[in-house]
Amino acid sequence: MKKRTLRTIILSIIFIILSILYTWLFAPHGYIRLMDSYDMLFHLNRVSSLGNIFVSPVNFDYWGHVGNMTSIFYPWLTMLPGFLIFQLSGNPVTGYLIFLTMITFLTFVSSYYFMKKFSDNTLQSFLFSVIYTLAFFRMASVFYRAGLAEYTCYIFIPMLFYELYQLLKGHFSSWPWFALSFALIVLTHPLTAFTTVIIMIPIVVLALFSKVSHHWKYWGFLILSGLAAIVSVVIVTAGFTIPMIQQQKYISVNRPALLDLASTAKVPSQLFSNALGTDLRNYSFGSIMILGLILLVFFVWKDKLKYRIIGFEMLFALLLSTNLIPWNQLQHTFFNYLQFPWRFLNLFTFFAAIYISYGLTKLVDKHSSLLKLLMMIIVLVGCSTQAYISGDQLNHQITLAKPLSKITTKDAQKNVQNYQQTDYYPQRSLKYQDELKGHVSVVDGKRTNLHGSWNSNKYSVSYYNQKPETIDLPILVYKGLNLKINNETAHYQISKRGTVEFKTKPGQNQIDVAYSYSSVAKAALIVSATGMIALIWLGINNGRILYRTRPKEQDSK
Repeated sequence: MKKRTLRTIILSIIFIILSILYTWLFAPHGYIRLMDSYDMLFHLNRVSSLGNIFVSPVNFDYWGHVGNMTSIFYPWLTMLPGFLIFQLSGNPVTGYLIFLTMITFLTFVSSYYFMKKFSDNTLQSFLFSVIYTLAFFRMASVFYRAGLAEYTCYIFIPMLFYELYQLLKGHFSSWPWFALSFALIVLTHPLTAFTTVIIMIPIVVLALFSKVSHHWKYWGFLILSGLAAIVSVVIVTAGFTIPMIQQQKYISVNRPALLDLASTAKVPSQLFSNALGTDLRNYSFGSIMILGLILLVFFVWKDKLKYRIIGFEMLFALLLSTNLIPWNQLQHTFFNYLQFPWRFLNLFTFFAAIYISYGLTKLVDKHSSLLKLLMMIIVLVGCSTQAYISGDQLNHQITLAKPLSKITTKDAQKNVQNYQQTDYYPQRSLKYQDELKGHVSVVDGKRTNLHGSWNSNKYSVSYYNQKPETIDLPILVYKGLNLKINNETAHYQISKRGTVEFKTKPGQNQIDVAYSYSSVAKAALIVSATGMIALIWLGINNGRILYRTRPKEQDSK
């Protein structure tokens, strides 16, 4: 067996074991404890409701059975594997834990693979993979916030910045992979995409100091590649962005909580103080990441340019997470969608993990293999110990705070399907949310319960009346709603509750409400799918559809 194949097998086994143990830490007794049931149940509903996503943007089996169109406002493509796992496991809790294991394993693999391409050093790649995947802040996203989309993005971030590095080196054929990685982040968690754009800007500026950038031809090809990547991202993400914009123009919806940025930014002294502890609820970066700052002081003065840039980016991301930035001045701008400036700690964790793995490798790289193995063991044990202590502490904290707040495999499906939330409700529906959650209809001004039935694609009510009456069903109205009475398309209007209102015919009325994608949304989904396939094809073919020649590729010093 070749040495490379054996190494791959060993690493895969290590990563699989770590991923399983990581999940076991989250559910040590076969159920999921909840510190915040909103976050957990929200994401379990998101994944579970994807069964009919290619037919309808609404699944009446979920979100309180009122036709909440969350899937239009929250990307779902990278959640589809989770849905398949949920179905195969037969239970949302078991499925979630398996999905979490898969995400963790893919994060190990992605971080190792792209660091190996970046550094061409096996030791550095292994250290980075362990430090990055088992990072304290990622644990807070997994164990405390249940931030499913954000910690899924950890898979794609190493690819994104590696391909950006390739572009800035002058390897312009990398633009399709750069575009694909960024598109996948957008289609997983748009706010993470927003933070990465902010972080990438200084990298491009700092590339001016690279020798390879000192000619106009380089910048011409870089701009051309950048424009191609931007256009590609717009095309690939159109299936999410265009239907969302169309719905927002059709009816005003309730966006997720608007928080005060200045109050949720980190106070530097508390941030570092909390880093020395093991309480995941503090959303700090953990004691291991402090090592990155220490190594930066010793090595940055004589590092290669690329590691100086990484050091700068590490500090920049850390700064953006704190109240040293005048976030109060940005409160009434697009930045308020961030909710928490400490989201930038995601990227601080990424750059700090790179620098720590680089610094530790530099310390032992010219020494014996035994010392390198010892370094691997120390880092593996250290990161695993931090994960175990922090995760176990949080489990005890949750048990003491809310001993009954948990989802078991027995009651999971019931808890998930009964979950209701008002994110992305029509604005006018918020005042009547209690009525809608209670499935209260209004017939000629009188409130009543018509005892509707539903499946994933359709909400149905049978109603008999001797004369025409006006009925307001507890079904939210978005663009794409279809109303049929006795199998004939019927006219409706939006009620003051933001729900479907219509007139019945004398006699028996079989009322069916369903949702379908608009023609624009269907076209956008087709464009996205085609764009994704084309982008992968271009990546395989080195993106040469753009140009026949390119500047001689060379490494930045």
